[in-house]
Amino acid sequence: MSSLRDRVRGETFVDEIRRQQRDGYELIGGFDDGRLVTLAGIRRSHTLSRGEHLFVDDLVTDESVRGHGYGREMMGWLSALARTERIPRIYLDSRSTARGFYERIGFTFLTAIPCWIDVTPSAET
Repeated sequence: MSSLRDRVRGETFVDEIRRQQRDGYELIGGFDDGRLVTLAGIRRSHTLSRGEHLFVDDLVTDESVRGHGYGREMMGWLSALARTERIPRIYLDSRSTARGFYERIGFTFLTAIPCWIDVTPSAET
């Protein structure tokens, strides 16, 4: 996960995962011969804009085996999970460098662009 989320530190990782789990976040690992090769972080959600959906917060494959189909396989597994649970769509936010991968496996890119603003406490005067 650290190769995907550079802000996450080993010493805080478990606490951060447990905090997200309170809101339904799950980590799902993909293994090859007992070795973790891909990892997905998901949550089931419902919003006014998207309705019922499965949101993929995190998807990462070990750099040494990228391009071997593990990410595609994980997304196939997540699609089967969503179908089983009668969740009609999967959403995610993608880095621009991963856009080609997601388009190849069938994702449609919307015009919405994730954005944010840092909120810092105002200075006391």
